Amino acid sequence: MFYIKRTKSTGRYEINLFGLKMKFRLGNRHIDAYKFDNLLYELADPRTLASVKLPKVLNAYDALYALTSSGKSMARCGDGEFKLIMGENISFQKYDPKLAERLKNILRNRNDNILVGITDAFGFCPNNYLKQVMVQCRETLYKYLDFSKTYIDTNVTRQLGFQNYEQGQDYYNKMKTLWQNKNVVLVEGAGSRVGIGNDLLNNTASVKRIVCPIKDAFSKYDEILKICMEQPKDSLFVMALGPTATVLAEDLTNAGYRALDMGHVDTAYEAFLRRSNKFVQIEGKIVFNEERNKSSLKPCTDKKYYEQIITKIE
Repeated sequence: MFYIKRTKSTGRYEINLFGLKMKFRLGNRHIDAYKFDNLLYELADPRTLASVKLPKVLNAYDALYALTSSGKSMARCGDGEFKLIMGENISFQKYDPKLAERLKNILRNRNDNILVGITDAFGFCPNNYLKQVMVQCRETLYKYLDFSKTYIDTNVTRQLGFQNYEQGQDYYNKMKTLWQNKNVVLVEGAGSRVGIGNDLLNNTASVKRIVCPIKDAFSKYDEILKICMEQPKDSLFVMALGPTATVLAEDLTNAGYRALDMGHVDTAYEAFLRRSNKFVQIEGKIVFNEERNKSSLKPCTDKKYYEQIITKIE
């Protein structure tokens, strides 16, 4: 349904485009109202749409199928990586020009063995936060995106909005096949504790952990990469380490490994198990960015976690 209308009693305008509703009030509607009265028709004109360029992005379900039906790696660039490209700090990773340059290059990566994820907000934005991010970043990101390739949605690893619990079970059971009977090397920040307290990794052949700094992990990148490169070639790397994991996924893929930048998969799975459609606090794990700033993290009570750690990088 398409319409644009003005409420006489309030003077506010309402636009409905493809189900997206926006309400606003003009400062001087007598001067500018005609522009908005004609806006809907201008947007519907094919000549207008022809000038709008959007990257091709597989939705989360198609992205998951692409991952499970292939042996490809995955690197993800979300809103945090977008901000780093723009030269900004984010809450758990300060800006580093080398990191920013690596992220730019990953956006235009042409290696067929790696799927590159981007936040699917270049057209429809699901919330005001992403609208603000895209307004700030779009022009810069368009310099580095490859509009001839197909990206995948970064949210493939953080699905929460299922129609019912059974649909969510099917989704995460499908995801678990990525590491079924595999020798997994987890590269994670201290406090992530992926798979601890749930059954996410119960179907693996083995799990080893490389525990990295909770903040500014990229400052230890060379050390992290060196330890990863010492692992057997049949290892499957599963990583939850912010922008550092994005870069690591590319380097490990180039070295012949399969590497999956899985980001928030554990905390999303924890929320799903609690039948929540948003992230929730998890005892003994870092979920929200502000929790990274706490001076202490409660010790893990699962002995298996400590047995799996092969290296801890401070």
